[in-house]
Formats: sequence, C-alpha cells, structure tokens
Amino acid sequence: MEHLSVDSIYREIMFLPKFDKEKLYQRMQKDLYNNKKAVVYTTSGKPLTYSEYIEEINVGLRQIENGETLTDNELQKEIDSW
Repeated sequence: MEHLSVDSIYREIMFLPKFDKEKLYQRMQKDLYNNKKAVVYTTSGKPLTYSEYIEEINVGLRQIENGETLTDNELQKEIDSW
C-alpha cells in the first residue's frame, strides 16, 4: 500500500476533471461543516468545530466592517493591563 502524503493526494486531485474536483471540494466542505470534532483551538485552549471556527471568523469580519477595532496604542494599553 502506497504511503499517502499531501503531495501524492494533491497530484491525484489535480488530475481529476473540473466537475469531479468541484464535487470533491463540496463534499469535503460539507463533511467539515457537519463534523462535531475540534478542528482548531482558541488561544485559551477552547476547541472549536469547523462551523464554530467559521462563525468566529465571520464575527471578526463584522467587527472590522462596523469599525470595532483597536488602534495600536489602545492595543498596547490592553496588552500592558494583562
């Protein structure tokens, strides 16, 4: 049995027809979204599922769009208070 590396998997995917690649990507995204296992951890160690991780990203993007950001000086003051 051949050892599966990221490179070998990538090469196999690149040889798929475009339609099959799109189906594969959709399936991977669906599987990730429905997976209830942690895919990342916050800086405080809290595990996040794929859907929770995407929601965290969306919250951050909305905060940026709404101007809810810190200046360099404000961030430094916050860091100094830790």
